[in-house]
Amino acid sequence: MTLSVQLKENPAVKPPETSAAVTGTTTEAPQSLKKGHWTAAEDAILKRYVEKYGEGNWNAVQKNLGLQRCGKSCRLRWANHLRPNLKKGAFSPEEEALIVQLHTHLGNKWARMALQIPGRTDNEIKNYWNTRIKRRQR
Repeated sequence: MTLSVQLKENPAVKPPETSAAVTGTTTEAPQSLKKGHWTAAEDAILKRYVEKYGEGNWNAVQKNLGLQRCGKSCRLRWANHLRPNLKKGAFSPEEEALIVQLHTHLGNKWARMALQIPGRTDNEIKNYWNTRIKRRQR
């Protein structure tokens, strides 16, 4: 069974404005941004960009290289997956002890904890706390 719906335009109803139009940041037509998994080619483009220009203006990646990702997505990909000084794998006993100690002083301030634990992201520390340490303390 196929339904056919015909929409009539109502002149009193305006289409919603894009966030770019609301903030006045650009006058260009909005591009369709890619979502989902990153490809190896996209990772390589982002790595080359950061090696050449450094971290900072993430929106420039999309504008200058044609990468169809928003600036926030580029920043998060770099910070959580591609940064060369990231540690992968299990937390050491020293890191676990430091997380427990920092949690008693800072509470759930994961970003502040990440500044004290080199190579670990705030999200990684939070997930480690919630899945392992918190259970043991019950």
